Amino acid sequence: MAQSNYFAGLKIIDFTGELGPYAAKMYAGLGADVIHVEPPDGDPLRRVGPFFQNRPGPDNSLPFLYYNSGKRGLAVDLEQEEGREILRRLCAQANLFIESCAPGYLDGLGLSYDSLSHDNPRLIQASITAFGHTGPLSAAPASELTCAALSGFLYLAGIDDEKPVRAPDDQAYRMAEAYAAVGSAIALFRARRTGQGQQVDVPCIEAGAMALENAAQFWDLEGKIRRGRGREAGTATIHRCADGYIALVAIMGKNKVMWDPFVDWMAKEQVEDWQVFDDPKWIEPAYRASAEGYTTFCRIFEKYSAQHPKLYLYDVGQKYKVAVTPVSNGKDLLENPQLRHRNFWQTAANEAAGGVVTYPGAPYEFGELQWRLGRNAPRHGEHSAEILGELGYSATELAALRKTGAVHAG
Repeated sequence: MAQSNYFAGLKIIDFTGELGPYAAKMYAGLGADVIHVEPPDGDPLRRVGPFFQNRPGPDNSLPFLYYNSGKRGLAVDLEQEEGREILRRLCAQANLFIESCAPGYLDGLGLSYDSLSHDNPRLIQASITAFGHTGPLSAAPASELTCAALSGFLYLAGIDDEKPVRAPDDQAYRMAEAYAAVGSAIALFRARRTGQGQQVDVPCIEAGAMALENAAQFWDLEGKIRRGRGREAGTATIHRCADGYIALVAIMGKNKVMWDPFVDWMAKEQVEDWQVFDDPKWIEPAYRASAEGYTTFCRIFEKYSAQHPKLYLYDVGQKYKVAVTPVSNGKDLLENPQLRHRNFWQTAANEAAGGVVTYPGAPYEFGELQWRLGRNAPRHGEHSAEILGELGYSATELAALRKTGAVHAG
């Protein structure tokens, strides 16, 4: 890594579990030395599936393997004073401490930000929680589903009066982690300029609310509850095809210049009853949103789309200048030529898991900085002895810490 890479000189302490690990991973990918701290019984994320080759085990959790790749691992018991002293020493040398503990937990252990930054005033602490460290909900227990629901993100994914739809894989957590990475980077920049650190409070509920675009403004300005537009015929609708689904935008508003190419497509393909679409009433949003309009559209179009695979429909849509988008599943993503061209998918042999694991790569590509997948996610306590040695602990002291259970060294 080039000497000009500021991130390669950072030391980051990552004390997160199911919530939070992606924030530190973004730094690890840019060369930072990230130490993942977990309790003696292991990070709870190790017990979350899916598992590599469907074999449950602490070293086979695919979420753990991905979100903690590029990091070193330390297992320490913060319930013991010796364990807390280790965290203090780590933070005394660190640039950034990322944690996702319940508000008040670290304070109760004598590990508040004021305490940790006493000997390191440049320290940044990014605290990722469900609701933040202040306010009436700050102490309330929560899950990712709670955050998605209260932020409004859950309700947005649905149409009309249907029940809300939950996006899989803890999207509310991931959004908060991305904001934690951005917010802590800004704080690090300021600390570099001023020598003064700070705590960055990142609530999942606010990160989720940021994903709603203008849903709140729709209510504020027009008194309307915004949801999906899934039943206005041809206007961002999802339709079945031979191998899955496509998204179709044949018209927006009263835009006839969009609708005419769609009708031309249907005519040239000799779609049964295509003539029904050659009628001015389809230019009216009210008709397209009516039960008759939507049902008629689906009956005609899906009789055609169901006969063809999504990529064929995409290619033909491009030919007629109609916005057709394949709805990708996991298999489609792995085979996507655009992602393959950009080397988005990365593979790494993982001895602990017993095979070669495929990971998503960088969410960006820099002109100068070099992103890396880095080392495999650590086994439980894999680097404990190495890290404690760097902190000045002797072999005798390490043995004593292991004996009392303050440290687990794998």
